[in-house]
Amino acid sequence: MKRLFHTTALSLTFLFTTLKAQVNVSKNASCLTDENWRKLPAHPRLYANVVRFEAIRSQSDKVSKQLLALLKKEADKHVVADKIVYPTTGFKFDAMRKVQGRILSLALAYRVFGDKRYFERAKAELIQLAELPDWCPGHFLDVGEAALAAGVELDWLYDELTPNEREKITLAIVKNALLPSLEVKTSPNNTSWVNGNFNWNLVCNGGLSVAALAIAEKEPALSRQIVERAIKYVPTAGEAYAPDGSFPEGPSYWSYGTSFYVILIEALRTSFGTTCDLEKLPGFLKTADYNNQMVGATGEDFNYSDYHVENLNEPIMLWFAREQNRPDLINGELTDVSRLYEAMNTGSNAQPGKNVVISRHLPLEIIWWKPSLLKNRTSTPPPLHWTASGLMPMAVARSSWQDPNASFVALKGGTPDNSHGHTDAGSFVLESDGVRWAVDLGTESYNKMRAAKLDLWNYSQNSSRWTTFRCGPESHNIPRFNNAYQDISGLGQVRALPNEKGTMGDRADLSSLYKSQVEKMTRTIKLYPDRSMSIMDEWKAASDTVDYDFQWITKAKATLQSYGVLLEQKGKTLTLKVEIPHSNVRPEIIIEDVSEPKNSQDSPDPGVSRILIRVKIPANSNGVVRVMAIPGTV
Repeated sequence: MKRLFHTTALSLTFLFTTLKAQVNVSKNASCLTDENWRKLPAHPRLYANVVRFEAIRSQSDKVSKQLLALLKKEADKHVVADKIVYPTTGFKFDAMRKVQGRILSLALAYRVFGDKRYFERAKAELIQLAELPDWCPGHFLDVGEAALAAGVELDWLYDELTPNEREKITLAIVKNALLPSLEVKTSPNNTSWVNGNFNWNLVCNGGLSVAALAIAEKEPALSRQIVERAIKYVPTAGEAYAPDGSFPEGPSYWSYGTSFYVILIEALRTSFGTTCDLEKLPGFLKTADYNNQMVGATGEDFNYSDYHVENLNEPIMLWFAREQNRPDLINGELTDVSRLYEAMNTGSNAQPGKNVVISRHLPLEIIWWKPSLLKNRTSTPPPLHWTASGLMPMAVARSSWQDPNASFVALKGGTPDNSHGHTDAGSFVLESDGVRWAVDLGTESYNKMRAAKLDLWNYSQNSSRWTTFRCGPESHNIPRFNNAYQDISGLGQVRALPNEKGTMGDRADLSSLYKSQVEKMTRTIKLYPDRSMSIMDEWKAASDTVDYDFQWITKAKATLQSYGVLLEQKGKTLTLKVEIPHSNVRPEIIIEDVSEPKNSQDSPDPGVSRILIRVKIPANSNGVVRVMAIPGTV
């Protein structure tokens, strides 16, 4: 991206004045009126005002006490932390997230506890951020993260900062965030972050809007243009949630993008008294259920697409619960908060489950927490069988929400041709007895893929992205024909099957993903009352013979048996019975060690094997393979 600024004071003043004069208020329809902008509340106005800060200080319920104790711990840690070293070349992403976490925690801790140390360190962090020559506009996520940090602290600590300090921070926001963003154009195919259908839209527009609202008195025209642009284009990304809340980019990017979506909604609500109905887009409020459904009985997510393991608690779940007055949505997050609180007091996570890490958005969670939700914790439990359509059709079936040994199977449809997509339509994960038996390996290192000179964000049919083991078809629990790739123009649809005597199931029509290989392809998953599960593939060959493979990726010890495969892990077993109904054909079953890297961009996957169930089907004939997954040795 072209650089707008040099760092000398003279050139900054000249260019700032010139470009400011060129800013025009958006002519597009907006829910915000001139009066809205004239009547902006005084600082602090973003997310909380002095009344809300006082209310937080006086909250005495158990959860509030835990959250405030965690906040104080974070602030005390940041007060004595080493100074952040910002990279002089390349991305500043990690540093921007780090400073954001520090600034939010220190600023809220100062407003709640009044300790001047918190204010002084927060101001030092903000001044250091403001003095950077740029916030890395070449990777605009960095700018979005920095803009959120600068905007919130300027707003929350406005009265304590000197006029010169406010001016310095305002100029930095304009120079390093708002004006560079105006050089980024929209794209007709939604590949620009400005109007894209992926998480960058939410993060960049959300962070920039917060910063713009923090300086709206100083730069009203520029601020209005930034905010109204966000209101116009964020719904493009919001369409991805329709109609049932599932998210194409997977659970970790769900957390990232959806957090900034909520951050934008609340910035508008607290500044103008309106959300511009952004939360009312089809599927958005349902997406909290998607987040819960993606978690298996083991506590692990269905980690499809470019999934990054962070184990952060999820502040926005308390927002979704408050927004819909749904106490049932808080259970998982309050468990994580309790784990964090216990770990703080004991030095270890004594509770079972994942070791949770504090989210940098914990301060916002404290603001969003509604203690009255604790008064009505009894509510209708989530469904054991959940199906979603849309850009990412999904299906989940589980035997219990309370039993950590429950059976759990989740199936995805969708397409590889999507942000952070893999060639994994039709893939599944499967659990029983506290073990994940069929796994997804998640993301590969972006740096390793860049070093291998891959076309990392190219999702076309012949993209080099698919040569990466974890992104391509080799590492997923999918059907394959003739070892070919899925057709990236296809979209796997999923529909629920009727519940029959306690048996839950879904069928995915994957035909469009294999249209160059077979005439028809469906995959059906079922969960039976005895906690056993099945995956059944049915297809029709076209005019050529096809070699079919059923891939099952596992970290368990796999042993060939007369009936199929025995899996063993953590002292538990899972029997895989391989069946070809109504046929005398015997499949070939192969167990391959795929733990070693295949290419320079691949990371090792210790202990991972691939089970291949292989059948040759003549031209113009039908094929069926069913795998029964039975917990316990048979």
